[in-house]
Order: sequence, then structure tokens, then C-alpha cells
Amino acid sequence: MADGLLSGVDWLCEGVAFLLVSAMRGLLRLLGLLLAGLGKLLLLVLKLAAWPFMRLGRFLRGRRNRAWQCLSLSGEDFEAYVARVLEDNGFRDVELTSVSGDQGVDILATRGGKRYAIQCKNYEDAVGNFAVQEAYAGCEYYECDVAAVICPGTYTRAARELAESTGVLLWDGKRLSHMMKISGRKPKRGGRSRQKTR
Repeated sequence: MADGLLSGVDWLCEGVAFLLVSAMRGLLRLLGLLLAGLGKLLLLVLKLAAWPFMRLGRFLRGRRNRAWQCLSLSGEDFEAYVARVLEDNGFRDVELTSVSGDQGVDILATRGGKRYAIQCKNYEDAVGNFAVQEAYAGCEYYECDVAAVICPGTYTRAARELAESTGVLLWDGKRLSHMMKISGRKPKRGGRSRQKTR
């Protein structure tokens, strides 16, 4: 009878232990599911909170980088594209100069009664003062009123200083982006025609 009683107590203890272990496993699993759910909920809340900032960032990058799309163009395609953009921005008699012997000027154009000599530099790096020198010399050669350099990026400090002292206009990526927005044209690869674009 003592053996039976011990067996019963042993069986009862095993049952209680089994129930406790099962309950602990269930609680741990429930806790894990709860934490996973809270983690997903927190991630969703963070995404929702970040969404306006991500949209703003994409918008600003898109506006800032509009001119950088031109870097996919060859030098000649860039010049032809800029010529069309200039026309869309009110320039008239827009003409691409000859490939060889252009005397540092890629585009000749008229606006507001003034003739512009424009040097195009499709560089990712900052454009140096050599481009300013070319535009200035080309402006004199073609007997234009205004010399300008246009690029999708920026200019070196030396280029800005020389441009200020010579009166050469520097149209950077910000200015080109604005002109592209007005134009509505997207940069496309294609042949360059060395004649008046209109």
C-alpha cells in the first residue's frame, strides 16, 4: 500500500510538473508572439512617422539631381540637349558651333538683344577656370556680348574668381535644373546636328 501511495504521489508530481512546464512553454510562446507583434507594430509606427521625411528627401533629391541626369549623355549630346533647353527658356537663334575649331564655344544664342557664347562642360567633378578662359576667349572671337559656362555640377573656387573678374556667367547644376524644369525635356542620347536647331 505504501508503494501504491508513493506511486500515486510520484504520478501526481509528474503531472503537476508536466502542467507547469507546459504552462511555462505556453507563456513563453505567448510572450514571444506578443514581443514579435509589438516589434512589428513599432516598425510600422516608425515607418509611418518617417514617411513624410522620406517623401521630402526623395523630392529634394529629385529636384537637386535633375541636372545630374545629363551625365549619362556624351559631350556632343549634352551640347545638343542644352541647345534645346535654351530655346525652351526663351533663347533665339540657337546654333551649335562646329565640332573642331569652335574656339571654346559650343553654342551661340540670342536673348534680350544680347548674343551669348556658351561653353558646355558635362563634368561630374567641379569645373575649373580653363572653361572660363575658353568661354571668355570664344566670346571675343565670335563678337558676342555675354560669355557663359554651363554644367550639371559646380565650379572650383578659381573658376568662380576668374568668372567674377571677367564677367563670364557660371550656370551650375542648380541653374541647369531650373532651366530643365521649365523646358520639360528629358536628356536623351542621340546624334548632334551642327546647325541651327530651329
